[in-house]
Amino acid sequence: MISQYLYPNSILKVKFEDHKKYKKELLQLINKTDDEDWKNRNEYYNDKLKKTDWPKADDWSRPWIKLIVDPLYLKLQECAQKLGYKNIKLHKMWYQQYSKGDLHNWHIHDGSYTGTYYLEFDKKAPSTQFLFPSNLNKGFTINVKEGDILFFPCSLIHRSPTSKSNKIKSIISWNIDFNLIQTQYLRNLDTVKTIRKEKNDRRKRYKCPDVQS
Repeated sequence: MISQYLYPNSILKVKFEDHKKYKKELLQLINKTDDEDWKNRNEYYNDKLKKTDWPKADDWSRPWIKLIVDPLYLKLQECAQKLGYKNIKLHKMWYQQYSKGDLHNWHIHDGSYTGTYYLEFDKKAPSTQFLFPSNLNKGFTINVKEGDILFFPCSLIHRSPTSKSNKIKSIISWNIDFNLIQTQYLRNLDTVKTIRKEKNDRRKRYKCPDVQS
């Protein structure tokens, strides 16, 4: 069967402006957690991680969650709005930490969008790697720095490659859904089409080339 990939996945990279404000206290709270036994409590992970609280991803009473969930939610709302969505619902949020040699292999998430907030990120640490939906034999990465957020569809196959850094890599991830769109984008699109048609009609009267954009 011949198929064509007809539209690109929407991936956003943004800077979390409050990163420096929250980083120190956030890491202190995460480092105090007792989540070393995560692998015994969840069969999903078959990879090597230093620590994660994924089994508690829907527990909103965790101290580090209480600290960061509101400002981070506002940032995720902003990301969703940039893509034309609204009415977002945050289902899960968790952290993961990687030591040298650790990795999280290829996987997807449940929900509409997920992402990665690079809370603690050394230059030698690997950023998220993705597979092209149009060619699963090819991958790509997006250059990121500490404090960056990647916001991408849950269905996009991705992984955290093996870390070669001697420093800890700490990330926060989430799963969200949205079921409404920003109607002003539709109005704007209709306006653009109307203006373009009017310009082309005028040009045809004067035998000018059509406007393409």
